[in-house]
Amino acid sequence: MSAKQYEILALTMRYWFVLLIFYIFARSLFSTVRYLRNVKLADESTGNIPFVLVLFSLTAFILLSLKGQLDVLTLLMGILVCSTFLFQYLLLCYLFSGMDRYLLLMVDTLCIVGFVVLQRLQPTLAFRQVEWFGLGSIFLLLTILYVKYFKYWDKLNYPLMVVGLGVLILTLAIGKEIGGAKNWIQIWKYNVQPSEFVKIILVLVLSADLKENKSRLRRLPVLLFTALVILLVVLQKDLGAAFLYFCVFVFLYYTATSDWLVAAGASFLAFIGAVISYHLFGHVRTRIAAWYNPWADVENRGYQIAQSLIAIASGGWVGLGLGLGSPHVIPASKTDFIFAAICEEMGIITGVFIIGLYMLIMIRGVAIALKAQKPGDMLLAMGATISLAIQSFTIIGGVIKMIPLTGVTMPFVSYGGSSMLVSFGLLGIIQGIAIKNRRKSKDEEAQLRHEGDERYDEQE
Repeated sequence: MSAKQYEILALTMRYWFVLLIFYIFARSLFSTVRYLRNVKLADESTGNIPFVLVLFSLTAFILLSLKGQLDVLTLLMGILVCSTFLFQYLLLCYLFSGMDRYLLLMVDTLCIVGFVVLQRLQPTLAFRQVEWFGLGSIFLLLTILYVKYFKYWDKLNYPLMVVGLGVLILTLAIGKEIGGAKNWIQIWKYNVQPSEFVKIILVLVLSADLKENKSRLRRLPVLLFTALVILLVVLQKDLGAAFLYFCVFVFLYYTATSDWLVAAGASFLAFIGAVISYHLFGHVRTRIAAWYNPWADVENRGYQIAQSLIAIASGGWVGLGLGLGSPHVIPASKTDFIFAAICEEMGIITGVFIIGLYMLIMIRGVAIALKAQKPGDMLLAMGATISLAIQSFTIIGGVIKMIPLTGVTMPFVSYGGSSMLVSFGLLGIIQGIAIKNRRKSKDEEAQLRHEGDERYDEQE
């Protein structure tokens, strides 16, 4: 296909992509409103969302394959993405009837958008990301089984603390520095970010400890553990992870105890730590300066933010068209700044719908947590939801210059194996609690029917 023909086709198809994403968002929003009004998850239809996702994926990969010479590998990649998504979705729905299907579909939508953008940027990374998606789905399955059937997870608190501290100390000792932070360990040919996996450990440890009424003195071990993991990631210069750990702790601790004194004290110490980090770490000062005014040093310190803002603005409401932008100019467009690449070629409207999907994921996660039958389950689902929500807000806020950039990944979208596995693990926690809630609802319905039958027999 000639360049002119491709341009016409891409300019036309951008409205198609916006329409499909809007349909998924609108159905998910309507479903979430119904769920908040106590409509049963398993009784609602997902409409045509799986079909629409397949349609979105196939048309996007077909369009990319027509750029220049016909790229058969891109076509095969589209088929692989659709097959992997459908297999994951249908298998999980078959295995777990009480699963929140809309929550899974919203996450899969984010993943598929990420696959399309990565295929546009670097096809080899897109293929790897599909591999990580498959492994993440297995991790999701295992996490659901763990939450659903393992009743003594709180007994593992101290071993989990040891593991969490051990991997962070190991990273600090032998890890390698990437992007100013020493938070990576190379295992074989892959770079692994241990601080990502500690997020799950932190949620499990805090949920197990906070579900019981204890004095502050008896909570000292978990308070000390939280302080140490935050300190260790600060020493690794990974302030994004430190901020995330802190937010998860404060939200969960205050939710469980309403102890404003400890929450306020932790916030004060976090503020002091942030000031000290600003003076100790040069890359932190660089990011603050770039956030304050990227145009003052646009060729150096402000280059990333400036290119991100230019890309988002140049895309306009509906985007320049898939394959017609210049996302390669954006630094770290495959990881930290992938949201800017999406907005450039798919439009600000698509970006708004993606933010909306993250918000709906957060709302459904909180609703699932509030409907949990046990305090530990409530805190587990709340912690997983908070972790995903804070990470999403942090990276998107940094990309659009709302807050200083911290360097965390965009859950389910950015390239990265560690991020994909851990994000699916957190989703598995939420889904496991949703399945337990559904089982409780079924038991209550059966009890009500039984009581109704008994009253009817008495009347007879």
